[in-house]
Amino acid sequence: MFTESQEKIDSSFKFLLISRSARSISLIFVTLAFSLYLSELGYSAVFIGLLFIPIVLFNMFLSLILGALGDRYGYANALIIGETLPLLGLAGLALSTNIYVLAISAMMTGITGTAGGMRGAFSPGTTAFVASNWPDEINRVSRIAKMSVVASLSSIIGSLFLVSHGYLTPYFGTIGTFRFLFGVSFVVLLLSLASLLFIKERRRPKKTSVMMKRESLSYLLRILWPNLINGSAIGLFSPLLPLWFELRFHISVSLVGEVFTAAYAATALGSYLSGRYLNSAKIRAITVSSVTRLFQGLLLVLMAFSPIGVVAFSFYAVRSAVAGMGTPMRTAINVRGIGSEDYGTASSLQGIATRASQSTSGLSGYLMESYLPSPLLVGGALQVIGAAVYYRVVRNWEKERSALWSPESGYIGEESEDKKQLK
Repeated sequence: MFTESQEKIDSSFKFLLISRSARSISLIFVTLAFSLYLSELGYSAVFIGLLFIPIVLFNMFLSLILGALGDRYGYANALIIGETLPLLGLAGLALSTNIYVLAISAMMTGITGTAGGMRGAFSPGTTAFVASNWPDEINRVSRIAKMSVVASLSSIIGSLFLVSHGYLTPYFGTIGTFRFLFGVSFVVLLLSLASLLFIKERRRPKKTSVMMKRESLSYLLRILWPNLINGSAIGLFSPLLPLWFELRFHISVSLVGEVFTAAYAATALGSYLSGRYLNSAKIRAITVSSVTRLFQGLLLVLMAFSPIGVVAFSFYAVRSAVAGMGTPMRTAINVRGIGSEDYGTASSLQGIATRASQSTSGLSGYLMESYLPSPLLVGGALQVIGAAVYYRVVRNWEKERSALWSPESGYIGEESEDKKQLK
């Protein structure tokens, strides 16, 4: 029987879903449009790739600060602060074409990582918020899957903003249309911020360590290595992927939007299947997480070698569905061995590792200009390697935990209730 407090927490989850929906609509468009916008302003792929380095670094440190604040003052507060900065960034993108203003605005907006359907589902503090409110892993995966489905479906609307570019250009001009749509995205993101004011969270355990407990740090260090590898892959191919499609197949901005619209629908389907059919104690989460990441890498390689656009677009849609299947479980696994008082710091450090490795985006422009398929080839190969490393480190941890388990007393030497939930 749920306590009244837990009932309020569960009821307020709908406001988090509303926020993730609005966030996805807004930030997906910005993520897709930014490289295309700078290209229209006359900047080269090399310059655009290099510009992502300070963007990544800024968001790296922001993630750490918000995670630490969440552990001490609540993850809902961290989410609200984390939503305010992108709002200011969108205002800058809509109001100016000055490259310095654009660079600072892009940093605040957090235009990093993937342009996939997960883009709006997570922000600094989200994983910690869900992990704290719903300790059972099956329940966590279910909530994360719902967020992923909502975010992916809403991403379709964000990509349709890009599709509308061609229809609005006669009225606003090419550059003016981008700025108009940045303004629309600002209004949508304001809804996300307003929704976060209504979310509720579980009472936080008192922080007993300066950074995090030894057990949490031990698990974190295991997870960091595969995340570093995968982050490097994402940095190489993802930030400039909309521009890659445009250059590789000579398609319009609107058609790029249509490609991602189909991909986001596929991501939503994959997330739904994950939460509905794969989220079970009978299915090993690490197997699903690793196999899906393996196929994501292989499909990138196939995209790089695709001779015609429709084949590459089809591979990307399949890849997006696979990503949607693996992300909910992978997100839950990433905090599986973390103590409840350390969720914020740990998830932030994981985000920092991923974002730091995404600074490989500085190389993506050079790779594209030297050999256009190379960002996808190298990124795909790294994802395959990352999948193997991820499976190995998590399975080794699971085996070690099983060896410490006693049917009579639980984990040998355990004192933490959080860790007893891991079995």
